[in-house]
Amino acid sequence: MSSIIQKTSVSQQVLDYILDRIDRGELKRGDRLPVEREFAERLGISRAPLREAIAALTAMGIVDRRQGDGNYIAGSSPEALGRILRTYAILDHGLAADLFEARALVEGAAARLAARSALPEDVDALYEEIERMEEAIPAYIRGEKRLADMLLLDDLFHLRCAAASHNQFYIQFVNIVHTAGTDMGLYERTYGRHPEKYYDSVDFHRQVADAIASRDEDGAEDAMREHIESIRETTEEDAAEE
Repeated sequence: MSSIIQKTSVSQQVLDYILDRIDRGELKRGDRLPVEREFAERLGISRAPLREAIAALTAMGIVDRRQGDGNYIAGSSPEALGRILRTYAILDHGLAADLFEARALVEGAAARLAARSALPEDVDALYEEIERMEEAIPAYIRGEKRLADMLLLDDLFHLRCAAASHNQFYIQFVNIVHTAGTDMGLYERTYGRHPEKYYDSVDFHRQVADAIASRDEDGAEDAMREHIESIRETTEEDAAEE
């Protein structure tokens, strides 16, 4: 039997082979993968690299391993994409610049759409998040609040802004990249060393919210992109000092 999978980096090639079949629509959500022995024989490989590939796909959330029942293609989910993105981000810190660039482009677009689509309750929620952060900053500076609490408050504003766009892609993307940035420790350095920087964030958040409230699409996008660019510049400056 000829081998479908070449003998170099076998587990990686098994993984790529399965992903390619998903991409071509040959494997769909809920499809059951062949049993291990049969699958390995079909691919012309040993069972060890197949197990490694399945384990990796399971960790990514792409394969659902059901005890005693087999392996199934899981439904697509932002959590699965988030795991992949966060894995690459953690392994390659050079991706920080790419992450900020992606944030500026997509969150800027989300803010623009929010200025067009936001409901009155969306705008109210944005201002509520701004007030919550503004009230929390003095306590954080005094050491009475944790950095994790402040990062969450910051994330919530950005998620509220994405939600105001009423576009599921933007909502999920913002959630993913914010979690990836937190996992990489991008914001801990800056806001841990310079807690007063949160006042700058509040100012930018208010500019974004004001633009959305007034249906100023250009203003909302520009304010969001300037905010993210400001964070990027500060984190790069702090990294250069180390």
